[in-house]
Amino acid sequence: MVKAGELLRVDSAQPALIRITVRRLNVGLLVVLVAQAGWTGWLSAGGWFYQDDLSALQESSGRRLGWAFLTMPVNDHLVPGYRLAFWLLRHTDPLGYTPTVLIRVALQSVAVYLLYRLLRLLFGDRPGVLVLTALYAVNPLVVSNFTWLTTATCLVPAELAAILALHEHVRYTVTGRLRHAVWAGIALLAGMCFWEKTAIIGLILPILSLGYLSAGPLPDRLRSLIAHWRGWVATAVPPMLFVAYFLTHHYGGSARGVSVAHLADAIRVSWLRMAAPATFGGPWSWFDAGGTAYVSWSSPSTLAVVLSQIAFAALIIWGWRRTGARSLWAWSVPGVSIVFGTAMVAIGRYFTFGDLIAVTMRYSFDFALALVLGAALALVPTSAADIAPRAAPAARPPDPPSAPNPRPRRDVAIIAATLVLTLSSIVSSWRFQTRWEQNPTEPYVDRLTRSISAAGPSVNLYDTPVSSKVVPYFFGPTLHLSELLGWAGAHVVFDHTDTAPMLVDQDGNLRAASIIPAAYGRLPAGQICEVLAHGVGTWRVPLSRRLVSGEGFLRLEYFQQRPSTLRIQIEDTSGALIAPATGARTSFPVRLGAQLLRLKASTAEAVVVKSDSAAMNICIGNIIIGAPFAPSK
Repeated sequence: MVKAGELLRVDSAQPALIRITVRRLNVGLLVVLVAQAGWTGWLSAGGWFYQDDLSALQESSGRRLGWAFLTMPVNDHLVPGYRLAFWLLRHTDPLGYTPTVLIRVALQSVAVYLLYRLLRLLFGDRPGVLVLTALYAVNPLVVSNFTWLTTATCLVPAELAAILALHEHVRYTVTGRLRHAVWAGIALLAGMCFWEKTAIIGLILPILSLGYLSAGPLPDRLRSLIAHWRGWVATAVPPMLFVAYFLTHHYGGSARGVSVAHLADAIRVSWLRMAAPATFGGPWSWFDAGGTAYVSWSSPSTLAVVLSQIAFAALIIWGWRRTGARSLWAWSVPGVSIVFGTAMVAIGRYFTFGDLIAVTMRYSFDFALALVLGAALALVPTSAADIAPRAAPAARPPDPPSAPNPRPRRDVAIIAATLVLTLSSIVSSWRFQTRWEQNPTEPYVDRLTRSISAAGPSVNLYDTPVSSKVVPYFFGPTLHLSELLGWAGAHVVFDHTDTAPMLVDQDGNLRAASIIPAAYGRLPAGQICEVLAHGVGTWRVPLSRRLVSGEGFLRLEYFQQRPSTLRIQIEDTSGALIAPATGARTSFPVRLGAQLLRLKASTAEAVVVKSDSAAMNICIGNIIIGAPFAPSK
């Protein structure tokens, strides 16, 4: 049977026992894949669409899938893969949340499997490979970024691409086949299309080549690196094309100079409060943006920070004992991720958010992969000679047997530590779940759709913005009820005047409401019509007061002899003419009635009415701009 001493290497002189070990490793991998799928799927199912998800769906509405849309900035990011994913969701099943969970689980399972394959390629069929894969699968850095659809849409494909890039780079360096270098570059490009920080993986490739994919003294290793220049070019060209497009098309507009002191502060905080605790399953506790936005930050206690530093020091010592001075080279892999990754984010965000960027989990997602790779290189001996047979396309021979392990107590300690780290990661992610389940979107939509069903067919609503609890008004473009309920398939009409429109409150309940005026159209002296439109012409009606910028509703009360159509626009303080949300062309279908139009945000000071028909003859007797208000119960 397989002894505990086989945790980090296969300790048997029997080929049959090697085959048994490989079989058990495969069974273990299956257990890891099933367990992580169940765990992350359960955590994700506790939430729903929220904030960025809804904004991304909204921005995909009414847009043709093309280069212009795919390269439309997200804030100031270039993420065509993210745009594509939400466009597909918007045009298939916009509020179908369960399929998104299943797709995420499937992609993450593939990523974990590919990581296992990469570690096997580097270190062979060792149980330690399975242990590191399992710890990665449950690490809070991975799990906390998986549950929210927006971050998962960016980071899971980028994670897949990063692992593939590493895998293909190893194969190229060992075999010399240029196609592997090309695929490594394409993988980096694909990852950057979802998450620009995937470029950090490109900085890790030379570390692998110099330290583990070449042999001999340093000059020989450098000569080997230079000898592979064609592969380096093939790998570098695709991501550099991305960088060139990014820099020449005005992305990254929020970038600001960051001082050395601020950068050092961000790196220090990232290491102390995010990276080191995450290594051991932290942060265990979180804080958020006061319920106004779904952002949770790593918030370990002071004791947890100190203990994680001590534990990491012990890990470094263990690495030195396992692989000597080379272990320090291995730890440079997560070091690059922390230093360069934090610097990239700081340039774009430190000016606004300060060192909060250092504890925002999504900004350090790539650290989990760098950490596992660095820890494996530090703790598990490997060399170019070991990797070469595994990288060849022919069938892999089994790893050569090694001497029996004389230290079973050490292996018991390793197994115990693995269990503790797994439990730590589970507890940390479970505590994160309590924040994730505070997502108010699903209760809001459920309550709203139930209220609409109870009110009967064709409910008439004011088309107001969705609750600020769901999409804060400072956050991205304004999402209105008409769009959200269109995704939900609810049978609703908006802003009609044949019945009294109802207002949806912040919790999704229907309330009787009326327009509270903010300004009136000025009635010309001696007239009963604020606009008497006869024939072709344009009429400007000043408002009783200038309005501050903001959305509202325009109510026009009118009478006429026959149905007509006018162009209605708002003139703001700059003189610009702004059409209502439904467009300037407005139908007046009855002899005596009113028209209700939702206005875009503007600093309104007049209403402009235009007729293109010589047969026009209408009196607009009252013009009101205001907002709906429901009296308190």
